[in-house]
Amino acid sequence: MDDKTELFRALPPLSSYSSPGEALSAAADRARLYHDQLVAAMPGLIVHRDGIILHCSNTLARLLGYESVEQVLALPDIMELVPEDARLAERNAYARCLQGPIQSQARRIKRHRADTSVQWFDQLLEPADWGGAPAVMEMLTQMRPQAANAEVPHQGQLLQAAIDAMPNGVLMLDRGLRLEGANSEYFRLWDYPPGMFPPGTPVAETLYYNHQRGDYGNVPCEETVAELCTRFLVKGVINSERQVPSNGRILDIRTAPRADGGYVITHHDITDRKRIEDELRQAKERAEAILKELRDTQQQLIVQEKMASLGQLTAGIAHELKNPLNFVNNFAELSGELLDELLGLLGPLDDHLDEATRADVDELVDSLQSNLRKIADHGRRADNIVKSMLAHSRGGGGEWQATDLNALVEEALALSYHAVRAQDRAFNATLEHRFDPKVGEVKLVPQDMSRVLVNLFTNSFYAVRKRQLASADLGYEPRLTITTEAGSSEVSIRIHDNGVGMPPAVVEKLFTPFFTTKPTGEGTGLGLSLSYDIVVHQHRGRFDVSSVENEHAEFTITLPRTVTAMSLGERRKT
Repeated sequence: MDDKTELFRALPPLSSYSSPGEALSAAADRARLYHDQLVAAMPGLIVHRDGIILHCSNTLARLLGYESVEQVLALPDIMELVPEDARLAERNAYARCLQGPIQSQARRIKRHRADTSVQWFDQLLEPADWGGAPAVMEMLTQMRPQAANAEVPHQGQLLQAAIDAMPNGVLMLDRGLRLEGANSEYFRLWDYPPGMFPPGTPVAETLYYNHQRGDYGNVPCEETVAELCTRFLVKGVINSERQVPSNGRILDIRTAPRADGGYVITHHDITDRKRIEDELRQAKERAEAILKELRDTQQQLIVQEKMASLGQLTAGIAHELKNPLNFVNNFAELSGELLDELLGLLGPLDDHLDEATRADVDELVDSLQSNLRKIADHGRRADNIVKSMLAHSRGGGGEWQATDLNALVEEALALSYHAVRAQDRAFNATLEHRFDPKVGEVKLVPQDMSRVLVNLFTNSFYAVRKRQLASADLGYEPRLTITTEAGSSEVSIRIHDNGVGMPPAVVEKLFTPFFTTKPTGEGTGLGLSLSYDIVVHQHRGRFDVSSVENEHAEFTITLPRTVTAMSLGERRKT
């Protein structure tokens, strides 16, 4: 019996006090003394709040190897007594204890002794009102191992050593999804501090930790953790891949059920394999891109060769036509001169003709002179067309020169319109010119740019004629609007038609060689491809297209005012 007990018995009875106040004060003293005696009688007791140790029994202080209770109370934090690998579990247990009474079930825990060795205890936790504020009260009883279980710790150490030696991360869960064991590779792969989650920790604690450090992004915590926990409940082997954001590792995770209801989850680090796969895929994509480029270059060379042959044929035909045209023009002019001389010689004979005969002669002469003028006019027109054909057929052989862009556009438009009219006499269209006089001269290859413009105008005329033939609207009027506009360092040509237009799928393939929407025999699919090559590669401009099906199509060519001349070989490299 200690001194406090003797003191408690020596206290006078409450009836001996003279006033109620003194009696109440004595009753409070008796209660505190009884509380102290009760606490001191427990085998191992420690009370703490927010990590600060408020009370420790003498018995527990001795079990932990301390000479006095004061040495325990002097510790800065209750966690000084808890081994590092068990601290997270203890913090969680303390937090649950403060939330209210919990199931009275002993936990097997370990604590550091004063000499840093580890002592195992059976623990009960209870919330307590200490000093008017809630606190955690731990009741600890020293665990006494039975002789039959003496080899169990040694066998456990051997098993843990075997698991740690495995090259892959291993996590073992019981049927309640609590950690039974994990090797060091598991902690390394997931970037966890060693021993952070000791045996008995619910696997949900690891998922909460992952969420707090941002592994899952901005998603609800509780729902995400609950959904991830259900993935462990499998009936067969399941594979999945996860990337650990904190270290960038990619893990191949395989979950397999055990016969006892638990689970074994292995983690394979496949980061290097994924990196090699990505490098191989990128190398394959680069090789395919180079192969496609080579095929496109080959196709362009074939097209260039075909167009060169076609240009030579066109030039030959134009030359052959030019010779008889020269004869027609020359002899028409000569015939006019001879007719004038003949009329001069026959002038004195007019007095010998009667009135009717003279009228017939004058009419015949006027008709003959009119026919000769028409022959000369159409001959000159045909000669201009042949000259344009020769210029158009020269392709890339032309020289760079400062060219009046508005005049070039107008000439190409006239050539295209008359060519279409020659094939279809019933076709007519309204041509609207909006030429900016500030455009002036632009350095380019006139023959090549003429080819581009003729091609675009011809396509626009085809589109408006097609809509005209297919439209039930008798008021539809084919219209082509040509606009030039000058900028500070570039000029633009915009060709807008109100024809059939094009769907987006066609616009995407518009500049692909041999792609055409015209019926077989009406188009080669090369015009726009070569036009794109001339504008973008040769003249280093831009070629833009916009269209709305059954409404309009608009082609915009943007050219720099000056550009360094490029050879054919340089064009193929761009």
